[in-house]
Amino acid sequence: MIADRGGIDDDAEGRRSGVAASDRVPLVSPASSSSVAGGSGQADGDVGNGVDSNNRDTSNYQRYDIQQIAKWIEQILPFSLLLLVVFIRQHLQGFFVTIWISAVMFKSNEIVKKQTALKGDRKVSVLVGISIAFMLHVMFIYWWYRNDDLLYPLVLVPPKATPFWHAIFIILVNDALMRQAAMAFKCILLIYYKSGRGHSFRRQAQMLTLIEYTLLLYRALLPTPVWYRFFLNRAYGSLFSSLTTGLYLTFKLTSVVEKVQCFISALKALSRKEVHYGVNATMEQVNAAGDLCAICQEKMHAPILLRCKHIFCEECVSEWFERERTCPLCRALVKPADLRTFGDGSTSLFFQLF
Repeated sequence: MIADRGGIDDDAEGRRSGVAASDRVPLVSPASSSSVAGGSGQADGDVGNGVDSNNRDTSNYQRYDIQQIAKWIEQILPFSLLLLVVFIRQHLQGFFVTIWISAVMFKSNEIVKKQTALKGDRKVSVLVGISIAFMLHVMFIYWWYRNDDLLYPLVLVPPKATPFWHAIFIILVNDALMRQAAMAFKCILLIYYKSGRGHSFRRQAQMLTLIEYTLLLYRALLPTPVWYRFFLNRAYGSLFSSLTTGLYLTFKLTSVVEKVQCFISALKALSRKEVHYGVNATMEQVNAAGDLCAICQEKMHAPILLRCKHIFCEECVSEWFERERTCPLCRALVKPADLRTFGDGSTSLFFQLF
């Protein structure tokens, strides 16, 4: 009896331990947990695939837009070229004359610069021939277009009402021809300073600079009467035409003021007798320096003592300062940053359209 009761107790204890053990078993099986983990990873993968697919779609749309733009340009380009050909044909003479005058002006600028660089080796006959050729070319163009109101803007008188492209033509022709006329005057100036050295060479550079800034001021005023007449068009209404004309004159005033300031600076430089980057050297200073110019390697003529205490010929150092602002030997800053000089005979090649 006691043994049987002990067996029954052992069986009961075993059942309780089994129930406790079963309570500790996880509710999800290993297979189920792996499937859940796999489902979570699959969901993340689906999100990533969705982002990638959206990026691909956006890239495809952008590529499609670029292709459409390229196709549109390809379709419209032949028509645009056809319109350009018709436009050139309608204004064929104007295009030809503008290109011809521009080419002559560029070549004339090179000729004047070469003649300026020759200094004492210039030939008076050549300079006279160049001046006459320049002026004959200018007079021939104005005679050829004597009925196209080209002469009115020269005296700042508004021409007759003209369309846009004819206004551009008038401005371009006058701008180029006035520059060539100034080049002819520069050649005459080179004849006057043909044999000049030292102080005369510096005076020549100052005169060439003054002529150029006078020309720049005049060229800035040349388009004004043409655009004044163009904007003051009563067909657009008195209020609109008055407003556009006033705005143009306001914008023009700012550029003209700048040109006037440069002209005054060039005029002051011409009236200044002493050089603004040094002083005339004494004989003692020249002898101490060796009486040999480091630029031309010859005996000094009209020596100038720079602020850095180096001595050079006035002609040599004046030509040097046409391009540089520092001493040829020590590279110390000597010349102040004032207005640009045109002592080499050059002319500004930018067109003054407005």
